[in-house]
Amino acid sequence: MTPKERQLIQEHQSANVHDLALRLRDSDDVRAKFVLQQIQGLQIMRRKMPLWADNPDIEYPEHLPLEQCSSAFTAGYKNEVAQRLLGDFELFTDLTGGFGVDFFSLSEKFQKAVYNERNADLCHIVSQNFEALHRTNAVFQNADGVDFIKNSADHFNLIFIDPARRNADGRKTVLISDCEPDILGFQDIMIQKSDIVMIKLSPMVDIADCVSKLHNVSEVHIVATDNECKEVLIILQQGYDAEPKIFTVNDNQRYSFRLSSERECQAEFFQSKDFEKKYLFEPNASVMKSGAFKILTKDFPVRKLHPSSHLYIAESDICDFPGRRFQIIRTGSTKDFKEIKSANLAVRNFPDKAETLKRKLKIKDGGNFYLFATTLVDNEKVIIQCVKILS
Repeated sequence: MTPKERQLIQEHQSANVHDLALRLRDSDDVRAKFVLQQIQGLQIMRRKMPLWADNPDIEYPEHLPLEQCSSAFTAGYKNEVAQRLLGDFELFTDLTGGFGVDFFSLSEKFQKAVYNERNADLCHIVSQNFEALHRTNAVFQNADGVDFIKNSADHFNLIFIDPARRNADGRKTVLISDCEPDILGFQDIMIQKSDIVMIKLSPMVDIADCVSKLHNVSEVHIVATDNECKEVLIILQQGYDAEPKIFTVNDNQRYSFRLSSERECQAEFFQSKDFEKKYLFEPNASVMKSGAFKILTKDFPVRKLHPSSHLYIAESDICDFPGRRFQIIRTGSTKDFKEIKSANLAVRNFPDKAETLKRKLKIKDGGNFYLFATTLVDNEKVIIQCVKILS
């Protein structure tokens, strides 16, 4: 990075990259494409990994590795899982290194960490960045991680793999059978050569399908932040033959269960029409993805509104419920809310779509009120007006 390039990046770090591209030109000491790439990368990493964005010596690759890399939260959560499961931190390898955010987080406690990346330019950038970050326990290999682990005589405490989830046309895929490298064909080698294997998959992946096709699955983690599912982590452990535990995570909200408990559970339903001084609860995105619907009525003092509504009622607030919490003001039908001009409307198991219902109610988005259009256990259609509990 030339002094002039560093100056331009500093001066335009918050600029619109597309507008800047119309003005910036190559010169003896400025590579315009490189500068634009650095500014775009810096803007992405301010959101995803502020620690890296604050370091002026970090270099950013082209857009795709940045788009695919983890955030500070999701990378940190992986490290949390690894530290809970592992007793030794001698040797770790990341088979699909990418931009190295997960590798950086997971390698924190290991005596030696081996990074594998097939893209030579990306491997070089990440190795330089780790020098800038003063991480000295890492070894960088411009290599195919699958070939590396097949040929290695070492036993690893942890193997991490984040397979590509795009087909030959560059389109995103979600099936585990479509991943590259072939996780299903390669899993037994990883299991044999490690204490635990951690696999990062698409948030859209079919969890039941993964559990049925992967061997020795001990844990499944559905990781969300800001109520948006970001990834699914699957843990494989040699010799594990019991039912895996499902962990749901949304920022500081944590909830775990087993699928058999959900299947065997008989949900409790709210049978009353008296909503006065009641509280409404909506599970977060990771819980919704997990399918933990009936079991919530056993693990928390809540009752379900309807088998398909996935909304819950309680007599008092429940601070540790894994989702959003609301205090109910009143309930009614579409004709009962004509005085409300704006509200945050959600449709849960209701015949009208949200946009249709907004037109009927003549409301705009926003404001302090939340309206849930839903169905009760006796199939009555209602709208529940609430205010959100912020604490």
